[in-house]
Amino acid sequence: MKRAWILIFLLFLFWIKTLKAEVVNQIVAVIGEDFLTLYELDELCKPYFDKFIKAELSLIEKENLKNQIRKRFLEQWVEETVIKREAKKYGISVSDKELEEYLNYQIKEIGGKEKLEDFLQKEGISYENYKERLRDDILKIRFIQWQVREKILITDEELKKMYQQEIEKYSRIPQYWLSILIINGEQSLAEVIYKELLTGISMEEIFQKYSPSLQYIKEVVFKEDEIALELLKELKKLNPGELTFPLKREKSYQILKLLKKTEGIPPSYEELKESLYQQLFLKKTQEFIEKWIKELKEKKYIRIYL
Repeated sequence: MKRAWILIFLLFLFWIKTLKAEVVNQIVAVIGEDFLTLYELDELCKPYFDKFIKAELSLIEKENLKNQIRKRFLEQWVEETVIKREAKKYGISVSDKELEEYLNYQIKEIGGKEKLEDFLQKEGISYENYKERLRDDILKIRFIQWQVREKILITDEELKKMYQQEIEKYSRIPQYWLSILIINGEQSLAEVIYKELLTGISMEEIFQKYSPSLQYIKEVVFKEDEIALELLKELKKLNPGELTFPLKREKSYQILKLLKKTEGIPPSYEELKESLYQQLFLKKTQEFIEKWIKELKEKKYIRIYL
């Protein structure tokens, strides 16, 4: 009898293990011969599970959040997989050289490879995974340029309507773009630094030379009504690229460089036209892709089981 109970118990354990394996290996999406399992989906989602699902949330809250993240990544996987399959069909690809060129551009934009790696570490993404994502992004752009551009029409009427919506959000208050050096020292040090800046040395070079006696704010924007009157008086004397004299501010001195100033007048339609075109093109492209994928689902080319 005892042996019978042991056998039943072992069979029960085997059934539980098999059931778990089936759940983990459950197929959640199929596109042609490509498929995605729940385990693979959760691996894609893992950095975001770790980031957003906090221990203090209830079980229901955790599960709801998990499903929202899964849905987002499942949609992304479907879109990328469909585009990859179609691109392959028409011989569209991204070479390693093209990937490296785009990656180098990304590294330059973020301020160096070390900064990029720090950012990726915080996001829970490996460098190699990031490279593959970039490859997918380039492939998507190339496919869209080839497949979609001729099918998307953008009229002047649409752009002008978008322009009116854009300038309604535009601030009418003048704004000042500034770089600021904060000097934690005597007035004599501030004057020496000011004279060096006048010779053409950049604020960044001065900061590196005199650090840690300085603080450096590379770029900051203030609306006119956010600036103290005595400071505003000095800024109004400047043209873009010019500096204030060292200004006494409590226990420090500040030297401000005016980068640019907007007068609170919205940019013209011609100034914004190209930017508005790009925004609208991207919006219509995404709508086109979503409609295309919806049609593929209706034809059973794409099957979702989650």
